[in-house]
Amino acid sequence: MQDRSMRLALRKRELRAGKAALRDSLSMEQRDHLSALVCSHAWNWFSQLQASSLLAYAPFRSELDCRPLLAKAWAEGATVLLPRVIAESGAMSIHPVRSWEELAPGAYGIPEPVTGISGAAVSGLSGRSGLPDAVFVPGLAFDRRGGRLGYGRGYYDRLRGNWEAALPESAVRPLWIGLAYDLQVEPEVPLEAHDALMDMLITENGIWDCRKERARHGIKSFQ
Repeated sequence: MQDRSMRLALRKRELRAGKAALRDSLSMEQRDHLSALVCSHAWNWFSQLQASSLLAYAPFRSELDCRPLLAKAWAEGATVLLPRVIAESGAMSIHPVRSWEELAPGAYGIPEPVTGISGAAVSGLSGRSGLPDAVFVPGLAFDRRGGRLGYGRGYYDRLRGNWEAALPESAVRPLWIGLAYDLQVEPEVPLEAHDALMDMLITENGIWDCRKERARHGIKSFQ
């Protein structure tokens, strides 16, 4: 068992390094072009869903740039939430944000909502579920069954786990969507039991419903 864990950790480390290098190799023009295509697919899907709120991220380094998606959401009156990392506890607080001016460098140098400007953290559950309709997540590698390889800190997995623990079984869950360049997609991402699966995956080449892929292979939606 220990050997298997070590092999899995090594595979994850190698995949992270390889995908980071591939992502970094894209020129700024390529990133802008591919990101715009992904954001267009994402907004079309979001609007067809008739959703009204989303949680996304402020792009950092060579991550897929989701700013066109957020700009469209703001223009259309959707509620936009962004995370703030609480490094001491390994948690994230979620804040409504109305413009990029409400962000400042935070943990790890990533732009985050400025406390006191962007509004109170979204912590309680109310209304339909008190949570966004959709959660757009960055990462280093994805697969079409919903596997995601993040940066190894587990912030999104913990956030999702906390939400799941607080929601009644009958509640409507947010949909979790990976945003990525197609070069980040792998046939199969190495996963551990605690790694949560995405519901959808969006790249410049289109939208994949990972739930359908999992259903074909008998894989649970949330691990």
